[in-house]
Amino acid sequence: MFVKSLCVAIALDLFLGDPRTEWHPVRLLGLGAERLEPLCRRLPLPARLQGVLFLLLALAGTLLPLGIAVTAARMLPAGWLLEGGMLYFALGGTCLAREVRGVAQRLAEGDLAGARKALSLLVSRDTDPLDERKVVSGALETLSENFGDALCAPLLYGALGGPLGAWLHRTANTLDAMVGYKTPTYREFGWAAARFDDLLNLLPSRCAALLVAVASPGVGGSFSRTLHTARTFAPLLSSPNSGWPMAAFAGALGISLGGPTPYFGQWVDKPFLGEGPPPNRTDLERGFALYWNAYACAALSALFLAVLLE
Repeated sequence: MFVKSLCVAIALDLFLGDPRTEWHPVRLLGLGAERLEPLCRRLPLPARLQGVLFLLLALAGTLLPLGIAVTAARMLPAGWLLEGGMLYFALGGTCLAREVRGVAQRLAEGDLAGARKALSLLVSRDTDPLDERKVVSGALETLSENFGDALCAPLLYGALGGPLGAWLHRTANTLDAMVGYKTPTYREFGWAAARFDDLLNLLPSRCAALLVAVASPGVGGSFSRTLHTARTFAPLLSSPNSGWPMAAFAGALGISLGGPTPYFGQWVDKPFLGEGPPPNRTDLERGFALYWNAYACAALSALFLAVLLE
C-alpha cells in the first residue's frame, strides 16, 4: 500500500535533505508543544498526569489533521505523491549526515574550535573541553544513534502505517527531545513522552543494529563481530535503545565510543561501547561510508516490507 509513497519519500530525502524552513512540520509541532506545555502544567493534576495529557493532546493535534490529509490524498489519482511528501518530512537521514559532515569538514581544516561549535548544535554535552578524538567520538555517536531515530524508525513505521505511522514516531521522538529529560523540571512531566518514545524505538533500534551489521563488510567490518558488540555493550547504557546502533557502529568500525562525557560543567562517567581504540578522523570517514551503506539497507528493507504488506 505504501511502496510508491516510500519511494517518493526516500528519493526526496536523498536529493533534497530536510528543508530548512519555518514552515517545516516538525518546527510547527515544536511550537505547538511549547504552547501546550504551560496549559497542561496549570491543570490541578499531578505532574505525571499533566505529562500524559500533554502527550495525548500533542499526538492528537498532529495525527488527526494528518489523517484527514491522507484520506483526502487517497481520493486523488496521484495521491501517493502527496503521501510520499508527508512521509518525506518525517525522515531526517540525509540532513543528519550533512550536519555531522560539517564537524568532519572543520576537523579536516584543522579548526578544532569550529568542530566543537558544529558538534554543540547536534548534542547536549559540553563540547568546549573535548579534544579531537572526543569530538570525533561525539560525531560518530550522533551519527549512529540518530541512524535509528531519524531514519530506521520512520522508515519502519512508514512501511507499516504510511504517513500516520511515520508521524506517530516522529511526534513521539520530538516530544521526548523537548521534555524527556531526567531533571527536576521534567522528571515527572516528561515521563510519559520519554517512555512512549522508548516503546516505539524498541524494535527500530535493534533493526538498526542488524542493518549496520549487514552493511559492515563494506567498511572492513564483520557481521558477527558487529552483532556481538551490539548485544554485549548496548545494555550498558541507561537508555533501552540508543546503545544498539551506537554499539553496532563501534563493532563495525573496530573502535570504542562513549566513555566519560562532560555535561553542564561536570564529567559524567558513561560506559565505553566497543573493544577497540578511540576513533580518529579516518574512522569518522569510514563511519560516513558505513552510514550510507546502512541507509541503503534500511531503504531496501522498508520497501521489501511494504511490498509484503501490499
